Amino acid sequence: MAPEPIDPTSFPSLATLSAGPSFDRFVWWEQAPEEGARRQDRMRTLPIALAIAASSATAVAGVTDWNLISAGDVYNTSEVSGSSLIGGTLSGSASWSIAQVTAANGAGVAVAGDIAPGAQLNINNSGNLHLSGAQNGMVSYNGGSFLADGTVDNMVNSAISFWSGVSDNLATLASNGTLDNGGNLNATPTMLGGQNVAVYNLMDTDWQGMGQLNLNIGLADSIIINVFDNGDGQVTLNAPPNFVGGLANSANSSKILWNIRGATNIDVNNNFNGALIAPDAHLNLLGGGINGTVVVGSADLRAEVRLDLYQGYLPSVPAPSAATALGLGGLIATRRRRR
Repeated sequence: MAPEPIDPTSFPSLATLSAGPSFDRFVWWEQAPEEGARRQDRMRTLPIALAIAASSATAVAGVTDWNLISAGDVYNTSEVSGSSLIGGTLSGSASWSIAQVTAANGAGVAVAGDIAPGAQLNINNSGNLHLSGAQNGMVSYNGGSFLADGTVDNMVNSAISFWSGVSDNLATLASNGTLDNGGNLNATPTMLGGQNVAVYNLMDTDWQGMGQLNLNIGLADSIIINVFDNGDGQVTLNAPPNFVGGLANSANSSKILWNIRGATNIDVNNNFNGALIAPDAHLNLLGGGINGTVVVGSADLRAEVRLDLYQGYLPSVPAPSAATALGLGGLIATRRRRR
């Protein structure tokens, strides 16, 4: 079982620990040997706990600041507004990071596999190309540069692992919303993680035949739309229905998350707002475009992937590499008790 993330609020704050005399009393207070050992363990593990909290936050940011994440191959003949993380081979002729470089490491594109022969990449806004494989295509840099980077595969694995955990967790949420016959999504949000969260659990066939699909956001801070396939592995998000109302407003894209479950293939030919999370599926983006974070198994992109990045509710799942750090903290405490 994965360890629970440490709550940094269970430890004294850095301000408290550095507050002069009170810090001296914390370290040197006369105490029974057993209690003293426990306090020393606490002091020994405190820096690690604080480091874990900081590294966990950094790790989460590291997997949520990509506009496009693909576990496998990507073929792109369009554009991606933010940074892209690709686990397989990259092919096609496309422009990357056309709005901004969103990845903290400065990558406009990071590729664990190869740049395919004949591929043409135009990387913008001083974005770098991080590449583990062979560079067989043509790359135009606009202020950025090439970096041979053998860590991209690890980046991909961490990102896919994190988003898969998020997807699994969100799929268990109880629905508090409904879809009526007129194509209106209405919810009574539930408080989760300090946010009002609307949750819809739908089959991809629920809106087939409708002329429009409208989201009434109401008081919701975040909207989770769990979409389950009907058993054939296919989810279709084509128009019609046309997205209207809250689904048509790109300003809402940072707080809408479409969690696609059970699908191996997704077709999108619509003006689509919100994050699309489907780590095991192949995405065919045929037209319209997606405004939001995209996490898929592989992709064929014939339309744009745009910002904004998802900023809404995320469940508590272990951050990448946090388990290793937690294990280290436990090891130190255990070794101290055995002395």
